[in-house]
Amino acid sequence: MRSSASSATGELAHGWLPLLAATLGCGMGASSLVFYSLGVFVNPLQSAFGWSRGDVTSAMLYSSAGLILAGPLLGWLIDRYGERRIALISIPAFALVLWLLSQLNGTLSFFYGCFLLAAMLGCGTTPILYTRAIAARFEHARGLALGITLAGPGTAALLLPPFLSDQIAAHDWRYGFSLLAGLALVPWLLVAVGLGAPAPHDNALPSTEANEHSRSEALRSRVFWTLAGCFIAVAAGASALVVHLVPMLRDTGLDAATAARVASVIGIGIILGRLLIGWLIDRVFAPSVAAVIFVIAAGGCLLLAYGGAEHARLAAFLIGFALGAEVDLMAFMVSRYFGLRHYGFLYGTIYAGFWVGIASGPALAGRLFDLYGNYLLALWILGGLFVAGALAALSLPRFESVRAARSAA
Repeated sequence: MRSSASSATGELAHGWLPLLAATLGCGMGASSLVFYSLGVFVNPLQSAFGWSRGDVTSAMLYSSAGLILAGPLLGWLIDRYGERRIALISIPAFALVLWLLSQLNGTLSFFYGCFLLAAMLGCGTTPILYTRAIAARFEHARGLALGITLAGPGTAALLLPPFLSDQIAAHDWRYGFSLLAGLALVPWLLVAVGLGAPAPHDNALPSTEANEHSRSEALRSRVFWTLAGCFIAVAAGASALVVHLVPMLRDTGLDAATAARVASVIGIGIILGRLLIGWLIDRVFAPSVAAVIFVIAAGGCLLLAYGGAEHARLAAFLIGFALGAEVDLMAFMVSRYFGLRHYGFLYGTIYAGFWVGIASGPALAGRLFDLYGNYLLALWILGGLFVAGALAALSLPRFESVRAARSAA
């Protein structure tokens, strides 16, 4: 245990620069800047062009479609050409599309097209790339390193909306999109330097490749599709809660400002969840940790359904904690079950499914509210999705048994 802890400390000391680059890059990538900023632009764009709230928020469907389409291809490119080369192309391309949004003239198709392009061209700024870079550089501290990396988007969730809202109020929405473009460029130099450093255990990777799954073997395995189903279900539940939490809280009698403050607790839960769970899965079997976290999130759904406003902060924290676990656990388990040789493609494929869940969850909850006039049934179904994710995680085999079976084959 002491030797393992010493190795983990050494990895963190040696790999601090790529870890910093990945954390900053992930926090200012396409899955962060676009996802956490759209709500701030809703009212300004409604006022500027007369669009409905549905018109503006439908842009996330195009963003999700772009990530779903580009994810597997991006993963293949990363496996073939490396993370650094792809990131250095994707970062400025993503920033350019964000700048184009500052030139909007009221055409919805242009608005939607920019969100589609931002996701497709900016896919190389998402966790697909940065988790591959970290998994290749960390072995003993991989869970914690992934947790630190993925705390970047959690920090964006906490800080970006109020900062951007103040800037738009002081200037205008066009300045807001230009500011996002500038933020997207910030990681470029650090990524250029940080991701160029060799991984501490790179020399050991070729010797393990014979025991790693090929793409076709992984795609035929029960483990792969269990992971995919698990994270699609959990993503649908978590995204629905994030999008609908403020209106849920308003229904309990809270005013808009108080509801927004309570909802911001999700960001705290995301950051703490990613750091704590990242540390924990280096020590405890990751699917077991996942099952516990997802059951806790289901408990958050019950708190929202029956606890009222007095338990809303606790429910928001539990939801954020579970949301913080998702991408971290997904990256860790893909790397442990299938290795790194085809990690980009395999993780990119599951990540695409993850975004199917993110895109469908809010629509499901909204439809159920429209049908029944409240969120009670929706919360039970969302809780059921978390329980389904927990059961799927519990059905996964030990990492060692999968590697042993592959070695024997």
